[in-house]
Amino acid sequence: MSQRVLLAVDGMEVPAQNAFGDRVVVEQGTDVAALAKRAAQAAAEGERVALVARATDLASARAELARIAMRGLGIVAHAIAEPGGPGVPSCESGIAPALTLGDLPWGILLAASVGDGLDLSLVARRAAEDSGCPFVVVHERSHAHHAEPVVAPSRELLEALLGGPRPAGYPPPGPTDRAFAERAPFALASAMRELEALTGRRHDVLERVPAADTSIALVGVGALGDSMLADVERQRAAGHDVGAVRVVAWRPFPGARIVKALHRALAITVLENADRPLAANGPLSVQLKAAFADALTWAPDYPGVGRIPRIASGIVSARRELDASDVDAMVHNMLADERGRRTFTIGGDPAAALDGPPVPRVRGSAFTLRGIAPRRDVAVAAGELSAVVLASAFGLRTRVAVRALADDEGGGFAFDLVAARERPRGVHAPHALRVLVVSDAATLERGNALSRLAPGGLVGVPTRARAADAVWSEVPPWIKAVAFDRSARVLGWAPAAPDSGAWLQGAAFVGLVLAAAAADRSLTAGRSVDAGVVEREVAEALRRVGADVAPVAEPGGRLARESFEAHVEVPRATIDREDDGVRLGRRDARAGA
Repeated sequence: MSQRVLLAVDGMEVPAQNAFGDRVVVEQGTDVAALAKRAAQAAAEGERVALVARATDLASARAELARIAMRGLGIVAHAIAEPGGPGVPSCESGIAPALTLGDLPWGILLAASVGDGLDLSLVARRAAEDSGCPFVVVHERSHAHHAEPVVAPSRELLEALLGGPRPAGYPPPGPTDRAFAERAPFALASAMRELEALTGRRHDVLERVPAADTSIALVGVGALGDSMLADVERQRAAGHDVGAVRVVAWRPFPGARIVKALHRALAITVLENADRPLAANGPLSVQLKAAFADALTWAPDYPGVGRIPRIASGIVSARRELDASDVDAMVHNMLADERGRRTFTIGGDPAAALDGPPVPRVRGSAFTLRGIAPRRDVAVAAGELSAVVLASAFGLRTRVAVRALADDEGGGFAFDLVAARERPRGVHAPHALRVLVVSDAATLERGNALSRLAPGGLVGVPTRARAADAVWSEVPPWIKAVAFDRSARVLGWAPAAPDSGAWLQGAAFVGLVLAAAAADRSLTAGRSVDAGVVEREVAEALRRVGADVAPVAEPGGRLARESFEAHVEVPRATIDREDDGVRLGRRDARAGA
Protein backbone atom coordinates (compact mmCIF):
# COMPACT_ATOMS: atom_id res chain seq x y z
CA MET A 1 0.00 0.00 0.00
CA SER A 2 3.03 2.29 0.41
CA GLN A 3 4.48 4.13 -2.57
CA ARG A 4 7.88 4.70 -0.97
CA VAL A 5 9.68 2.44 1.53
CA LEU A 6 12.76 3.64 3.36
CA LEU A 7 14.78 0.74 4.75
CA ALA A 8 17.43 0.73 7.44
CA VAL A 9 17.29 -3.06 7.86
CA ASP A 10 19.31 -5.49 5.73
CA GLY A 11 17.85 -8.62 4.14
CA MET A 12 14.29 -7.38 3.72
CA GLU A 13 12.60 -7.88 0.35
CA VAL A 14 10.08 -5.30 -0.91
CA PRO A 15 7.81 -6.09 -3.89
CA ALA A 16 8.19 -4.00 -7.02
CA GLN A 17 4.51 -2.97 -6.90
CA ASN A 18 2.08 -2.37 -4.07
CA ALA A 19 -1.45 -3.77 -3.86
CA PHE A 20 -2.78 -0.86 -5.93
CA GLY A 21 -0.39 -1.61 -8.78
CA ASP A 22 1.78 1.45 -8.12
CA ARG A 23 5.55 1.16 -8.38
CA VAL A 24 7.24 1.00 -4.99
CA VAL A 25 10.34 3.15 -4.64
CA VAL A 26 12.82 1.69 -2.16
CA GLU A 27 15.54 3.78 -0.54
CA GLN A 28 18.03 2.01 1.71
CA GLY A 29 20.60 3.44 4.08
CA THR A 30 22.14 3.23 7.53
CA ASP A 31 21.46 6.81 8.67
CA VAL A 32 17.96 6.55 10.13
CA ALA A 33 17.72 10.28 10.81
CA ALA A 34 18.44 11.00 7.14
CA LEU A 35 15.89 8.39 6.05
CA ALA A 36 13.29 9.92 8.38
CA LYS A 37 13.97 13.36 6.88
CA ARG A 38 13.58 11.92 3.38
CA ALA A 39 10.34 10.22 4.45
CA ALA A 40 8.99 13.55 5.63
CA GLN A 41 9.81 15.16 2.28
CA ALA A 42 8.04 12.39 0.35
CA ALA A 43 5.00 12.44 2.65
CA ALA A 44 4.72 16.23 2.30
CA GLU A 45 4.53 15.69 -1.47
CA GLY A 46 1.54 13.40 -1.03
CA GLU A 47 3.13 9.94 -1.13
CA ARG A 48 2.29 7.06 1.17
CA VAL A 49 5.52 6.42 3.02
CA ALA A 50 6.75 3.60 5.27
CA LEU A 51 9.95 3.76 7.30
CA VAL A 52 11.48 0.46 8.48
CA ALA A 53 14.28 0.44 11.05
CA ARG A 54 15.46 -1.32 14.16
CA ALA A 55 13.94 0.06 17.32
CA THR A 56 17.34 1.10 18.66
CA ASP A 57 18.13 3.03 15.47
CA LEU A 58 14.69 4.60 15.30
CA ALA A 59 15.08 5.90 18.85
CA SER A 60 18.28 7.65 17.77
CA ALA A 61 16.33 9.71 15.20
CA ARG A 62 14.09 11.38 17.78
CA ALA A 63 14.56 14.92 16.49
CA GLU A 64 13.43 14.07 12.97
CA LEU A 65 10.51 12.01 14.27
CA ALA A 66 9.37 14.94 16.39
CA ARG A 67 9.46 17.22 13.34
CA ILE A 68 7.36 14.72 11.36
CA ALA A 69 4.73 14.73 14.09
CA MET A 70 4.63 18.52 14.32
CA ARG A 71 4.01 18.74 10.57
CA GLY A 72 1.08 16.33 10.79
CA LEU A 73 2.50 13.86 8.27
CA GLY A 74 0.69 10.50 8.31
CA ILE A 75 3.80 8.34 8.08
CA VAL A 76 3.87 4.75 9.38
CA ALA A 77 7.18 3.55 10.82
CA HIS A 78 7.92 -0.10 11.53
CA ALA A 79 10.25 -0.66 14.48
CA ILE A 80 11.99 -4.06 14.55
CA ALA A 81 12.61 -4.94 18.19
CA GLU A 82 15.67 -7.20 18.30
CA PRO A 83 16.28 -9.62 21.17
CA GLY A 84 19.15 -8.89 23.49
CA GLY A 85 22.37 -10.83 23.31
CA PRO A 86 25.37 -11.19 25.62
CA GLY A 87 26.70 -7.80 26.64
CA VAL A 88 23.67 -5.88 25.27
CA PRO A 89 22.17 -3.51 27.87
CA SER A 90 18.55 -4.18 28.78
CA CYS A 91 17.59 -0.68 27.63
CA GLU A 92 18.66 -1.59 24.06
CA SER A 93 17.03 -5.02 23.77
CA GLY A 94 13.50 -6.12 22.95
CA ILE A 95 10.81 -3.47 22.89
CA ALA A 96 12.58 -1.26 25.47
CA PRO A 97 14.03 1.22 22.91
CA ALA A 98 10.66 1.43 21.12
CA LEU A 99 8.90 2.40 24.34
CA THR A 100 11.29 5.32 24.79
CA LEU A 101 9.50 6.91 21.82
CA GLY A 102 6.42 7.24 24.00
CA ASP A 103 7.15 10.88 24.83
CA LEU A 104 6.90 11.82 21.13
CA PRO A 105 3.50 12.70 19.61
CA TRP A 106 3.40 9.45 17.63
CA GLY A 107 0.90 6.65 17.98
CA ILE A 108 2.59 3.38 19.00
CA LEU A 109 1.04 -0.06 18.44
CA LEU A 110 2.67 -3.23 19.81
CA ALA A 111 2.23 -6.32 17.62
CA ALA A 112 2.29 -9.82 19.08
CA SER A 113 2.73 -12.02 15.99
CA VAL A 114 3.18 -11.98 12.23
CA GLY A 115 -0.53 -11.80 11.43
CA ASP A 116 -1.17 -9.31 14.21
CA GLY A 117 1.62 -7.09 12.91
CA LEU A 118 0.14 -7.12 9.41
CA ASP A 119 -3.31 -6.12 10.67
CA LEU A 120 -1.93 -3.41 12.93
CA SER A 121 0.04 -2.01 10.01
CA LEU A 122 -3.24 -1.56 8.10
CA VAL A 123 -4.86 -0.01 11.17
CA ALA A 124 -1.93 2.37 11.67
CA ARG A 125 -2.05 3.50 8.05
CA ARG A 126 -5.77 4.28 8.19
CA ALA A 127 -5.48 6.04 11.57
CA ALA A 128 -2.44 8.07 10.50
CA GLU A 129 -4.13 9.34 7.36
CA ASP A 130 -7.37 10.13 9.18
CA SER A 131 -5.76 12.00 12.07
CA GLY A 132 -2.48 13.33 10.73
CA CYS A 133 -0.75 11.65 13.66
CA PRO A 134 2.14 9.40 12.55
CA PHE A 135 2.22 5.85 13.94
CA VAL A 136 4.89 3.32 14.87
CA VAL A 137 4.13 -0.40 14.69
CA VAL A 138 6.54 -2.42 16.83
CA HIS A 139 7.39 -5.92 15.56
CA GLU A 140 9.19 -8.14 18.07
CA ARG A 141 11.84 -10.65 17.16
CA SER A 142 13.05 -13.29 19.57
CA HIS A 143 15.82 -15.84 19.80
CA ALA A 144 13.35 -18.43 18.48
CA HIS A 145 12.45 -18.48 14.78
CA HIS A 146 8.75 -17.71 14.33
CA ALA A 147 6.62 -18.35 11.26
CA GLU A 148 2.90 -17.91 10.64
CA PRO A 149 1.05 -18.36 7.33
CA VAL A 150 -0.70 -15.12 6.40
CA VAL A 151 -2.55 -13.88 3.33
CA ALA A 152 -1.45 -10.59 1.82
CA PRO A 153 -4.19 -7.95 1.88
CA SER A 154 -6.07 -7.69 -1.39
CA ARG A 155 -6.56 -4.55 -3.42
CA GLU A 156 -10.28 -4.67 -2.63
CA LEU A 157 -9.59 -4.70 1.11
CA LEU A 158 -7.17 -1.79 0.90
CA GLU A 159 -9.51 0.23 -1.29
CA ALA A 160 -12.32 -0.24 1.21
CA LEU A 161 -10.07 0.56 4.16
CA LEU A 162 -7.94 3.37 2.72
CA GLY A 163 -10.04 4.65 -0.15
CA GLY A 164 -7.75 3.52 -2.96
CA PRO A 165 -4.40 4.92 -4.11
CA ARG A 166 -3.51 8.33 -2.74
CA PRO A 167 -3.92 10.97 -5.46
CA ALA A 168 -0.93 13.03 -6.53
CA GLY A 169 -0.39 16.14 -4.44
CA TYR A 170 -2.45 14.81 -1.51
CA PRO A 171 -2.12 17.55 1.14
CA PRO A 172 -1.03 16.67 4.69
CA PRO A 173 -3.58 17.57 7.40
CA GLY A 174 -1.43 20.27 9.01
CA PRO A 175 0.62 20.80 12.17
CA THR A 176 -0.01 18.64 15.20
CA ASP A 177 -0.66 20.06 18.66
CA ARG A 178 -2.44 18.65 21.72
CA ALA A 179 -5.90 19.61 20.49
CA PHE A 180 -5.23 18.13 17.09
CA ALA A 181 -3.66 14.97 18.58
CA GLU A 182 -6.90 14.27 20.42
CA ARG A 183 -8.20 13.02 17.08
CA ALA A 184 -5.77 10.07 17.22
CA PRO A 185 -7.77 7.89 19.67
CA PHE A 186 -10.93 8.30 17.62
CA ALA A 187 -9.11 7.64 14.35
CA LEU A 188 -7.48 4.51 15.85
CA ALA A 189 -10.79 3.13 17.15
CA SER A 190 -12.47 3.82 13.82
CA ALA A 191 -9.71 2.05 11.88
CA MET A 192 -9.95 -1.03 14.12
CA ARG A 193 -13.72 -1.20 13.75
CA GLU A 194 -13.46 -0.83 9.98
CA LEU A 195 -10.88 -3.60 9.69
CA GLU A 196 -13.08 -5.89 11.77
CA ALA A 197 -16.09 -5.15 9.56
CA LEU A 198 -14.07 -5.97 6.44
CA THR A 199 -12.18 -9.06 7.65
CA GLY A 200 -13.95 -10.38 10.74
CA ARG A 201 -10.70 -10.09 12.71
CA ARG A 202 -11.31 -8.14 15.88
CA HIS A 203 -8.73 -5.67 17.16
CA ASP A 204 -8.87 -3.21 20.03
CA VAL A 205 -6.50 -0.99 21.97
CA LEU A 206 -6.41 -3.75 24.57
CA GLU A 207 -7.34 -7.43 24.58
CA ARG A 208 -8.97 -9.07 27.57
CA VAL A 209 -9.58 -12.73 28.42
CA PRO A 210 -12.12 -13.51 29.76
CA ALA A 211 -14.55 -10.64 29.25
CA ALA A 212 -15.87 -10.95 32.84
CA ASP A 213 -14.18 -9.56 35.95
CA THR A 214 -11.67 -11.78 37.76
CA SER A 215 -10.08 -11.65 41.19
CA ILE A 216 -6.48 -11.80 39.89
CA ALA A 217 -5.11 -10.61 36.57
CA LEU A 218 -1.99 -10.67 34.40
CA VAL A 219 -1.04 -7.66 32.26
CA GLY A 220 1.53 -7.43 29.47
CA VAL A 221 2.29 -6.05 26.03
CA GLY A 222 3.38 -7.59 22.74
CA ALA A 223 4.34 -11.24 22.63
CA LEU A 224 4.51 -11.48 26.45
CA GLY A 225 0.93 -10.24 26.77
CA ASP A 226 -0.21 -12.64 24.05
CA SER A 227 1.42 -15.56 25.84
CA MET A 228 -0.39 -14.71 29.07
CA LEU A 229 -3.71 -14.50 27.20
CA ALA A 230 -2.99 -17.95 25.80
CA ASP A 231 -2.44 -19.44 29.25
CA VAL A 232 -5.64 -18.13 30.83
CA GLU A 233 -7.69 -21.10 29.61
CA ARG A 234 -5.35 -23.54 31.39
CA GLN A 235 -5.27 -21.49 34.59
CA ARG A 236 -9.04 -21.24 34.76
CA ALA A 237 -9.40 -24.96 34.08
CA ALA A 238 -7.20 -25.50 37.14
CA GLY A 239 -9.71 -23.54 39.25
CA HIS A 240 -8.01 -20.14 39.42
CA ASP A 241 -10.16 -17.03 38.93
CA VAL A 242 -7.56 -15.39 36.70
CA GLY A 243 -7.76 -13.13 33.67
CA ALA A 244 -5.25 -11.44 31.39
CA VAL A 245 -5.01 -8.13 29.56
CA ARG A 246 -2.71 -7.39 26.65
CA VAL A 247 -2.12 -3.70 25.94
CA VAL A 248 -2.02 -3.13 22.17
CA ALA A 249 -1.85 0.68 22.01
CA TRP A 250 1.09 2.15 23.90
CA ARG A 251 0.21 5.57 22.53
CA PRO A 252 -2.51 6.72 22.89
CA PHE A 253 -2.43 4.80 26.18
CA PRO A 254 -5.89 3.43 27.06
CA GLY A 255 -5.66 4.19 30.79
CA ALA A 256 -9.40 4.51 31.42
CA ARG A 257 -10.14 1.27 29.55
CA ILE A 258 -7.53 -0.65 31.55
CA VAL A 259 -8.90 0.58 34.88
CA LYS A 260 -12.40 -0.42 33.81
CA ALA A 261 -11.14 -3.90 32.89
CA LEU A 262 -9.13 -4.43 36.10
CA HIS A 263 -10.74 -2.36 38.86
CA ARG A 264 -12.44 -5.35 40.51
CA ALA A 265 -9.23 -7.40 40.68
CA LEU A 266 -7.64 -7.97 44.09
CA ALA A 267 -4.13 -8.55 42.72
CA ILE A 268 -2.46 -7.75 39.40
CA THR A 269 0.89 -8.87 38.00
CA VAL A 270 2.49 -6.75 35.28
CA LEU A 271 5.11 -8.62 33.27
CA GLU A 272 7.41 -6.81 30.85
CA ASN A 273 10.78 -7.20 29.18
CA ALA A 274 11.69 -3.50 29.24
CA ASP A 275 13.79 -3.16 32.38
CA ARG A 276 14.43 0.14 34.16
CA PRO A 277 16.75 -0.97 37.02
CA LEU A 278 16.93 2.41 38.80
CA ALA A 279 13.26 3.30 38.33
CA ALA A 280 10.51 2.36 40.75
CA ASN A 281 9.00 -0.06 38.20
CA GLY A 282 8.98 -0.93 34.53
CA PRO A 283 7.26 1.41 32.05
CA LEU A 284 4.01 -0.56 31.86
CA SER A 285 3.73 -0.81 35.65
CA VAL A 286 4.23 2.95 35.92
CA GLN A 287 1.49 3.61 33.36
CA LEU A 288 -0.91 1.21 35.08
CA LYS A 289 -0.36 2.71 38.52
CA ALA A 290 -0.78 6.21 37.12
CA ALA A 291 -4.08 5.19 35.53
CA PHE A 292 -5.37 3.82 38.84
CA ALA A 293 -4.22 6.99 40.62
CA ASP A 294 -6.28 9.05 38.15
CA ALA A 295 -9.29 6.84 38.73
CA LEU A 296 -8.90 7.05 42.50
CA THR A 297 -8.88 10.87 42.32
CA TRP A 298 -11.92 10.96 40.02
CA ALA A 299 -10.16 12.22 36.89
CA PRO A 300 -12.48 12.94 33.95
CA ASP A 301 -13.33 9.94 31.72
CA TYR A 302 -12.02 7.48 34.32
CA PRO A 303 -14.30 5.13 36.26
CA GLY A 304 -14.37 5.94 39.95
CA VAL A 305 -12.64 3.37 42.19
CA GLY A 306 -12.38 3.14 45.96
CA ARG A 307 -9.09 1.27 46.10
CA ILE A 308 -6.08 0.26 44.01
CA PRO A 309 -5.41 -3.49 43.60
CA ARG A 310 -2.15 -4.95 44.84
CA ILE A 311 0.19 -4.62 41.83
CA ALA A 312 3.31 -6.75 41.40
CA SER A 313 5.91 -5.90 38.76
CA GLY A 314 7.96 -8.56 36.98
CA ILE A 315 10.80 -8.35 34.46
CA VAL A 316 11.78 -11.04 31.98
CA SER A 317 15.48 -11.17 31.18
CA ALA A 318 16.42 -10.30 27.59
CA ARG A 319 17.99 -13.73 27.14
CA ARG A 320 15.13 -15.68 28.71
CA GLU A 321 11.98 -16.94 27.02
CA LEU A 322 8.72 -16.99 28.95
CA ASP A 323 7.53 -20.49 29.85
CA ALA A 324 4.11 -21.66 30.98
CA SER A 325 5.65 -22.62 34.32
CA ASP A 326 6.49 -18.94 34.82
CA VAL A 327 2.79 -18.10 34.51
CA ASP A 328 2.04 -20.77 37.12
CA ALA A 329 4.56 -19.14 39.45
CA MET A 330 3.03 -15.68 38.93
CA VAL A 331 -0.46 -16.96 39.72
CA HIS A 332 0.87 -18.74 42.82
CA ASN A 333 2.57 -15.50 43.88
CA MET A 334 -0.67 -13.51 43.59
CA LEU A 335 -2.59 -16.10 45.56
CA ALA A 336 -0.08 -15.72 48.42
CA ASP A 337 -1.62 -12.32 49.27
CA GLU A 338 0.79 -10.07 51.19
CA ARG A 339 3.36 -12.86 51.40
CA GLY A 340 3.87 -12.64 47.64
CA ARG A 341 6.67 -10.66 46.04
CA ARG A 342 5.90 -7.17 44.76
CA THR A 343 8.87 -7.22 42.37
CA PHE A 344 10.56 -10.19 40.77
CA THR A 345 12.65 -11.25 37.79
CA ILE A 346 12.43 -14.19 35.41
CA GLY A 347 15.78 -15.39 34.16
CA GLY A 348 17.76 -12.89 36.20
CA ASP A 349 18.97 -12.88 39.79
CA PRO A 350 17.87 -16.17 41.41
CA ALA A 351 17.28 -14.33 44.70
CA ALA A 352 14.52 -12.29 42.99
CA ALA A 353 12.91 -15.24 41.20
CA LEU A 354 9.48 -16.71 41.90
CA ASP A 355 8.86 -20.21 43.16
CA GLY A 356 5.80 -22.14 42.10
CA PRO A 357 4.45 -25.63 42.68
CA PRO A 358 4.84 -28.22 39.90
CA VAL A 359 1.76 -28.29 37.69
CA PRO A 360 0.64 -31.41 35.80
CA ARG A 361 0.56 -31.31 32.01
CA VAL A 362 -3.01 -30.90 30.75
CA ARG A 363 -4.11 -30.87 27.11
CA GLY A 364 -5.58 -27.58 25.94
CA SER A 365 -8.11 -26.96 23.20
CA ALA A 366 -5.45 -26.22 20.55
CA PHE A 367 -3.48 -28.87 18.67
CA THR A 368 0.11 -28.70 19.92
CA LEU A 369 2.99 -30.60 18.34
CA ARG A 370 6.74 -30.61 18.80
CA GLY A 371 9.13 -32.03 16.25
CA ILE A 372 12.79 -32.45 17.24
CA ALA A 373 15.61 -32.50 14.70
CA PRO A 374 19.39 -32.50 15.19
CA ARG A 375 19.86 -29.44 12.92
CA ARG A 376 18.26 -26.00 13.01
CA ASP A 377 17.73 -25.76 9.24
CA VAL A 378 15.79 -29.04 9.27
CA ALA A 379 13.60 -27.83 12.15
CA VAL A 380 12.92 -24.54 10.33
CA ALA A 381 12.01 -26.31 7.09
CA ALA A 382 9.80 -28.87 8.84
CA GLY A 383 8.08 -26.24 10.95
CA GLU A 384 7.32 -23.85 8.11
CA LEU A 385 6.07 -26.64 5.83
CA SER A 386 3.90 -28.11 8.60
CA ALA A 387 2.31 -24.74 9.36
CA VAL A 388 1.52 -24.04 5.70
CA VAL A 389 0.21 -27.51 4.88
CA LEU A 390 -1.95 -27.82 8.00
CA ALA A 391 -3.48 -24.43 7.29
CA SER A 392 -4.19 -25.41 3.69
CA ALA A 393 -5.40 -28.99 4.26
CA PHE A 394 -7.67 -28.34 7.26
CA GLY A 395 -8.42 -24.61 7.03
CA LEU A 396 -6.67 -23.94 10.35
CA ARG A 397 -4.86 -20.95 11.82
CA THR A 398 -1.30 -22.04 12.59
CA ARG A 399 1.94 -20.70 13.98
CA VAL A 400 5.31 -22.29 14.57
CA ALA A 401 8.37 -21.41 16.65
CA VAL A 402 11.78 -23.02 16.23
CA ARG A 403 14.01 -22.98 19.29
CA ALA A 404 17.11 -24.70 20.59
CA LEU A 405 16.36 -27.21 23.34
CA ALA A 406 18.23 -27.38 26.62
CA ASP A 407 20.28 -30.45 27.39
CA ASP A 408 17.76 -31.64 29.97
CA GLU A 409 15.16 -31.84 27.17
CA GLY A 410 17.47 -33.85 24.92
CA GLY A 411 19.12 -31.02 23.02
CA GLY A 412 18.75 -30.46 19.30
CA PHE A 413 16.25 -28.07 17.75
CA ALA A 414 12.49 -28.19 18.17
CA PHE A 415 9.71 -26.74 16.08
CA ASP A 416 6.63 -26.10 18.21
CA LEU A 417 3.48 -26.04 16.11
CA VAL A 418 0.13 -24.78 17.37
CA ALA A 419 -3.02 -25.10 15.24
CA ALA A 420 -6.61 -24.10 16.00
CA ARG A 421 -9.72 -22.64 14.41
CA GLU A 422 -8.97 -19.28 16.00
CA ARG A 423 -5.60 -17.51 15.83
CA PRO A 424 -3.18 -19.28 18.18
CA ARG A 425 -1.93 -16.94 20.87
CA GLY A 426 1.54 -16.62 22.27
CA VAL A 427 4.94 -17.62 20.97
CA HIS A 428 6.16 -19.43 24.08
CA ALA A 429 6.76 -23.16 24.25
CA PRO A 430 3.51 -25.11 24.75
CA HIS A 431 2.80 -26.20 28.31
CA ALA A 432 1.54 -29.62 27.16
CA LEU A 433 2.02 -31.44 23.85
CA ARG A 434 -0.48 -33.63 22.09
CA VAL A 435 2.17 -34.94 19.70
CA LEU A 436 5.95 -35.33 19.97
CA VAL A 437 7.94 -36.46 16.92
CA VAL A 438 11.67 -37.22 17.12
CA SER A 439 13.90 -37.81 14.08
CA ASP A 440 17.13 -38.74 15.87
CA ALA A 441 17.21 -41.60 18.37
CA ALA A 442 20.15 -39.97 20.19
CA THR A 443 17.77 -37.24 21.39
CA LEU A 444 15.90 -39.81 23.47
CA GLU A 445 19.11 -40.89 25.16
CA ARG A 446 20.46 -37.46 26.09
CA GLY A 447 17.60 -36.02 28.13
CA ASN A 448 13.88 -36.00 28.80
CA ALA A 449 12.36 -35.00 25.46
CA LEU A 450 8.95 -36.19 26.73
CA SER A 451 8.77 -33.82 29.71
CA ARG A 452 5.92 -31.79 28.11
CA LEU A 453 3.90 -34.73 26.76
CA ALA A 454 0.28 -34.58 27.92
CA PRO A 455 -1.66 -37.65 29.05
CA GLY A 456 -3.13 -39.43 26.04
CA GLY A 457 -0.53 -37.87 23.75
CA LEU A 458 1.35 -39.42 20.84
CA VAL A 459 5.08 -40.11 20.51
CA GLY A 460 6.75 -40.67 17.13
CA VAL A 461 10.10 -42.47 17.42
CA PRO A 462 12.57 -43.04 14.54
CA THR A 463 12.94 -46.61 13.36
CA ARG A 464 13.44 -48.72 10.26
CA ALA A 465 11.32 -51.54 11.66
CA ARG A 466 8.05 -52.33 9.88
CA ALA A 467 6.35 -54.46 12.52
CA ALA A 468 4.76 -53.13 15.70
CA ASP A 469 6.56 -55.60 17.98
CA ALA A 470 9.90 -54.72 16.40
CA VAL A 471 9.25 -51.02 16.88
CA TRP A 472 8.32 -51.57 20.53
CA SER A 473 11.45 -53.62 21.17
CA GLU A 474 13.59 -50.62 20.11
CA VAL A 475 11.84 -48.15 22.43
CA PRO A 476 13.98 -47.25 25.51
CA PRO A 477 12.54 -48.55 28.80
CA TRP A 478 11.91 -45.11 30.30
CA ILE A 479 9.77 -44.17 27.29
CA LYS A 480 7.84 -47.43 27.71
CA ALA A 481 7.10 -46.38 31.28
CA VAL A 482 5.95 -42.92 30.13
CA ALA A 483 3.74 -44.43 27.44
CA PHE A 484 2.17 -46.81 29.97
CA ASP A 485 1.66 -44.27 32.76
CA ARG A 486 0.36 -41.45 30.53
CA SER A 487 -1.74 -43.67 28.23
CA ALA A 488 0.32 -42.40 25.31
CA ARG A 489 0.31 -43.75 21.76
CA VAL A 490 3.61 -44.78 20.19
CA LEU A 491 4.33 -44.60 16.46
CA GLY A 492 7.41 -45.75 14.59
CA TRP A 493 8.38 -43.75 11.52
CA ALA A 494 11.31 -43.55 9.10
CA PRO A 495 12.89 -40.08 8.80
CA ALA A 496 14.59 -39.04 5.58
CA ALA A 497 18.30 -39.71 5.21
CA PRO A 498 20.47 -37.17 7.11
CA ASP A 499 22.26 -36.17 3.89
CA SER A 500 19.08 -35.61 1.86
CA GLY A 501 18.84 -31.86 2.51
CA ALA A 502 16.83 -29.78 4.96
CA TRP A 503 13.66 -29.41 2.86
CA LEU A 504 13.44 -33.13 2.06
CA GLN A 505 13.93 -34.03 5.72
CA GLY A 506 11.29 -31.44 6.58
CA ALA A 507 8.88 -32.94 4.05
CA ALA A 508 9.22 -36.36 5.70
CA PHE A 509 8.37 -34.72 9.05
CA VAL A 510 5.24 -33.18 7.54
CA GLY A 511 3.89 -36.57 6.47
CA LEU A 512 3.82 -37.78 10.07
CA VAL A 513 2.51 -34.41 11.31
CA LEU A 514 -0.46 -34.75 8.95
CA ALA A 515 -1.04 -38.35 10.02
CA ALA A 516 -1.21 -37.23 13.66
CA ALA A 517 -3.46 -34.27 12.84
CA ALA A 518 -5.80 -36.34 10.67
CA ALA A 519 -6.49 -38.62 13.66
CA ASP A 520 -7.62 -35.66 15.81
CA ARG A 521 -11.35 -35.23 15.16
CA SER A 522 -11.51 -31.92 17.00
CA LEU A 523 -9.01 -30.57 14.49
CA THR A 524 -10.25 -31.93 11.19
CA ALA A 525 -13.91 -30.85 11.56
CA GLY A 526 -15.03 -33.66 9.26
CA ARG A 527 -12.34 -33.13 6.62
CA SER A 528 -10.41 -36.18 5.49
CA VAL A 529 -6.89 -36.29 4.15
CA ASP A 530 -5.49 -39.17 2.13
CA ALA A 531 -1.99 -39.90 0.87
CA GLY A 532 -2.64 -38.24 -2.47
CA VAL A 533 -3.67 -34.99 -0.79
CA VAL A 534 -0.56 -35.11 1.41
CA GLU A 535 1.75 -35.54 -1.57
CA ARG A 536 0.07 -32.74 -3.52
CA GLU A 537 -0.07 -30.26 -0.64
CA VAL A 538 3.57 -30.76 0.39
CA ALA A 539 4.84 -30.54 -3.20
CA GLU A 540 2.88 -27.31 -3.75
CA ALA A 541 4.18 -25.84 -0.48
CA LEU A 542 7.77 -26.59 -1.54
CA ARG A 543 7.24 -24.90 -4.90
CA ARG A 544 6.06 -21.74 -3.17
CA VAL A 545 9.23 -21.56 -1.08
CA GLY A 546 11.28 -20.36 -4.05
CA ALA A 547 13.07 -21.32 -7.24
CA ASP A 548 16.00 -22.89 -5.38
CA VAL A 549 13.69 -25.30 -3.53
CA ALA A 550 11.27 -26.06 -6.38
CA PRO A 551 13.43 -28.93 -7.81
CA VAL A 552 12.83 -31.00 -4.65
CA ALA A 553 9.05 -30.46 -4.71
CA GLU A 554 8.19 -33.81 -6.33
CA PRO A 555 10.56 -35.98 -4.25
CA GLY A 556 9.52 -34.04 -1.16
CA GLY A 557 5.86 -34.80 -1.83
CA ARG A 558 6.68 -38.49 -2.22
CA LEU A 559 8.66 -38.55 1.03
CA ALA A 560 5.74 -36.95 2.85
CA ARG A 561 3.39 -39.53 1.39
CA GLU A 562 5.64 -42.37 2.53
CA SER A 563 5.74 -41.01 6.08
CA PHE A 564 1.97 -40.57 6.05
CA GLU A 565 1.34 -44.13 4.87
CA ALA A 566 4.20 -46.20 6.25
CA HIS A 567 4.26 -45.32 9.96
CA VAL A 568 3.60 -48.17 12.37
CA GLU A 569 1.56 -47.79 15.55
CA VAL A 570 2.23 -49.97 18.56
CA PRO A 571 -1.09 -51.48 19.73
CA ARG A 572 -2.27 -50.49 23.18
CA ALA A 573 -2.39 -54.14 24.17
CA THR A 574 1.35 -54.43 23.51
CA ILE A 575 2.05 -51.44 25.75
CA ASP A 576 -0.23 -52.68 28.55
CA ARG A 577 1.39 -56.11 28.78
CA GLU A 578 4.97 -54.75 29.01
CA ASP A 579 5.30 -55.27 32.77
CA ASP A 580 9.05 -55.84 33.02
CA GLY A 581 10.01 -53.03 30.66
CA VAL A 582 7.73 -50.54 32.44
CA ARG A 583 9.10 -51.46 35.88
CA LEU A 584 12.64 -51.10 34.59
CA GLY A 585 11.83 -47.77 32.94
CA ARG A 586 10.36 -46.32 36.12
CA ARG A 587 13.77 -46.54 37.74
CA ASP A 588 14.89 -43.79 35.35
CA ALA A 589 14.19 -40.35 36.81
CA ARG A 590 12.99 -39.13 33.40
CA ALA A 591 9.95 -41.38 33.55
CA GLY A 592 8.56 -39.56 36.56
CA ALA A 593 9.53 -36.01 35.59
